[in-house]
Amino acid sequence: MTVLSKTLGFVLTVAAVSAAFAAAASLGLDSQGLSAGDAPVTSCGITSLSATRTVDNSGNVTKVTVGGIPGACAGETLSLTLAGSGGGALASASTTVAGTTAIFTGLGSVPAANLTGYQFAVTGA
Repeated sequence: MTVLSKTLGFVLTVAAVSAAFAAAASLGLDSQGLSAGDAPVTSCGITSLSATRTVDNSGNVTKVTVGGIPGACAGETLSLTLAGSGGGALASASTTVAGTTAIFTGLGSVPAANLTGYQFAVTGA
């Protein structure tokens, strides 16, 4: 019975791994995007963004201005996350891109001293 169980387990494992590779084989990846089947996902051309924060007298971030947004991203949604130590989210906001600069306000009371970085995401319209 043990040999039968091991053989059956091995066959099921091989079948699962084969199915995973078959599913991954339908994905296409190049420098402009990821595609699966007939539905390509393309980039609007963002290579790097810059962020500048504004801090109030109590040391909290009141505004973040993001620059370097390509014109091709107009109409798409730009999301910003203020990251703390270990990459944890301190605050998040999103806006529809209307130019080469986006301004984020209403980020709550995030102490500037706790801010270690910014995380960005762009999603299509």
